[in-house]
Amino acid sequence: MTHSHHANRASAYYAHPSHGDPRIKVLVRIDAAAESAKVEVRGVVTPANIRALYVVCRRVVSKLPGYEIVVDLGHARVTADAFEELREHARQSILSSGIDASVTPCRLRIVDPPVILRVKANV
Repeated sequence: MTHSHHANRASAYYAHPSHGDPRIKVLVRIDAAAESAKVEVRGVVTPANIRALYVVCRRVVSKLPGYEIVVDLGHARVTADAFEELREHARQSILSSGIDASVTPCRLRIVDPPVILRVKANV
């Protein structure tokens, strides 16, 4: 295999949606008039990195009690498992700690992502 052929295969591997950057990027926008905080997420949200999102959201809840937290996944890709977990938390109006089993009550709304990744389980 030539070096250029190997480089093309490697770039194709990392270009696959399930191999996105394991880090997510978040930006928090606060709307005091609407008493809401929008957490805009970019990157690929997976069960492995969703804990970081919970940590950010809980910090916002602790600083702005009573505000609605809007997790905007409109610019992110999300695995089906992570999306279902977020939707369940929104339905129950809670946030996980991301560290232990504790939960925090909050008004949580999820803006759906454009892409939900269906990742095959390794058997």
